[in-house]
Parts: sequence; C-alpha cells; structure tokens
Amino acid sequence: MSVFGFYVEVNLGCVCILALLLYSIKRLPTPQLKYTLFQNLILWHIIYFISDSVWALVNDSVLPKNVFSVLVVNYLNVVIIPFVAYSCFIFAEIGTRTDMTRKQIERLQLELLIPIVLQAIVLLVSFCWSPDFWLDERLEPIDFYYFILSFTPMCYWVAATVRALLRARNIQNRPNFRTYLIVASYTPGVLIAGGAQVIFSLTTPIFCFWCTFIILFVYLHLQNHLISTDSLTMLNNRNRLHHFLHQQRDEKDSFVIMVDVDHFKQINDTYGHAEGDKALVLVSQALKKACESLSYSMFLCRYGGDEFLMIAQTDVPDDVVNKIKECLQEEIANQKRSLSYTIEASVGFARWDGHPESFKESMINADKKMYEDKRD
Repeated sequence: MSVFGFYVEVNLGCVCILALLLYSIKRLPTPQLKYTLFQNLILWHIIYFISDSVWALVNDSVLPKNVFSVLVVNYLNVVIIPFVAYSCFIFAEIGTRTDMTRKQIERLQLELLIPIVLQAIVLLVSFCWSPDFWLDERLEPIDFYYFILSFTPMCYWVAATVRALLRARNIQNRPNFRTYLIVASYTPGVLIAGGAQVIFSLTTPIFCFWCTFIILFVYLHLQNHLISTDSLTMLNNRNRLHHFLHQQRDEKDSFVIMVDVDHFKQINDTYGHAEGDKALVLVSQALKKACESLSYSMFLCRYGGDEFLMIAQTDVPDDVVNKIKECLQEEIANQKRSLSYTIEASVGFARWDGHPESFKESMINADKKMYEDKRD
C-alpha cells in the first residue's frame, strides 16, 4: 500500500458513511429547518473528504504531480474547508433559533458567505498570477498557505463555540442545552485532531475520524430530539415527559399545571383541522413565552390533543397561570386579523412532591381544577 493509501481509504469510507447518513435524513418526514441545515453540513464534509482524497493521491503521485495539479488540489481544499466551517456555524446559529424569520436567515447566510467568496477570488487570482510564491522546490505548499487554510474556518468555528457556550449559560436556552454543548465541543476537537494530524503524521486521517464521529453524534442527538418532540408544536412530547419524571432532582415541591384549549372540537368541526392546528401552535407559542419569561425551572410538553402540561418549581403557581393567560392574550392580539374564532384556555394546577410515583395523582388533581376553571 502507498504512503497515502490508508489515508484515502479512510476518507472514502467516511464519505460512504456520511452519504448513507444523508440519505436517511432526506427520508425523514420532518420539515424542520435544522435538518436541512444539517444536510448541508454533511454534504460539505463529504465534498471536503473527496477533495482531500484527491489531494492525497496527487501528493503520492498516484495522479500526476506537477505544478498545475498541486495548485488545483490545494486551492480546492483552501476553498472548500471554509464552507465546511460556514455550514457548522449556520447549523449552530440558526438550527436552534425558532425566532428568526426567513428574511433574517437569508440575510445572515448571505453576509457570512462574503469572506469566503472574497478569499476564493483573491486566492484564485494569486494562484494563477504567481504560482511559484505558493510552492517550494519540492512542490509543497509554503507555511503561509497553511495559515490561510486554517484562518477563515477557525474564525467560524471559534465564533460558533463562543456563542454556543454563552447561550448554554442562559436559562431560556435550556431546551437546546445539549445542542450548544455539542457545538461547543466541535472546535476543540478540530484543533486537537488537526494538530495531531499535522504533528504526528499527515498520512493519518485523524481530522476525518473526528469530523465523522461528531457528525454521527449530532445525528443521534437529533434523532433523540425528534423522538422526544411533538411534530406540530415543537414542544416536548410524552416520551420526553417520562424521561423528565425519572431524572434525579433536588427534593423540592413543584406544581403540575394542565392547560386545555376551550371549544377546540368546535374549531376543528367549523373551520377545519388546519385551523385547529393553527390554534394549537398559537397556544404552544404563548406557553413557550410564558416559560421563557419566568425565572424558575419549567418543563413544558404537549400532553395530547389540545392538552398541554407544565411542571414549575415554584411556590406561587398563580403567577404561572397569570403569565400563561397574559401571553395567550398577546399572541391572540398579534394574530387577531387572521383568526375567525376565539381562542381561550382553561388552567388548573396541583402540588407535586417530585416523586414519579405520585405524579399521576397530582396530574389528576390538576386536571380536575382545570375542568372547574372551564365551567366557571
């Protein structure tokens, strides 16, 4: 086997793994934006691994090695790897922010592409105008090339890591906490893997191993999130509730809060299921805002149908109820022109001691109070 033979085989093996991953994601029945962004991230890694394999074949003289071929493969790498880093940043920045509009997303994507496009143009002109500047007598790239190769991607990776760590500290971002930590781990891994590959052996594909590993890890995280998320409202579902109930927590009383959309069947029967779904999404957005505006720990899920469940670590559940109704009124006011019906919700709560065994009883009591509120 040639010097770079193992390197190429591993790269192409990783390409096959990522291609299968890409195929499986495209078959997922989910319109979520973060899955589209994740597909782009995988695609750019595949393109880079293929380009890197061609680079290895040229360096090993399996493909013709001359000034032109060396410049071409090195130019491809220095252009493609910023797109890899860019796709990582976009996935981290947009994939967990449901508050961004399509116009904001498109503008951000365009702005972040400007440095990459400018670098590609400048390097293309430079490679064509003065190829001898970039290569030594052995047709190896000079040290400045490796600085350019790593500088722009590192800016995106470091920025994504710093922003992920800052957001992970914010209690309002608690639902995306694991995602932010995974994003934050990418850059240190890139530094370690890339550094080890340069220091120990350019023919050992450590960087490829790391990238494929972290992508697989993110995929498993997304799959777990998909299993635990209600596809309509994007809230936690009952699978996630079951997991939450069996987590270790401080011995502190909480309140189970049940929320039910009033006259929901009438909305479905009169205006159709599409409008019924719209009403559920509106209520879920109001509940999210209520949770985000409260300073204590909250768990929110769609329990089933038109029922939502919240668990709040507080001694003043009335504050939660008032905040729910306040946020619901705000959401209705924002959507008033597009609504042909009235949306109201009934709320009930009951104390819970934090033990999974007693949760069902607390939920039944909260449900009873909710129906009392509905009758009033």
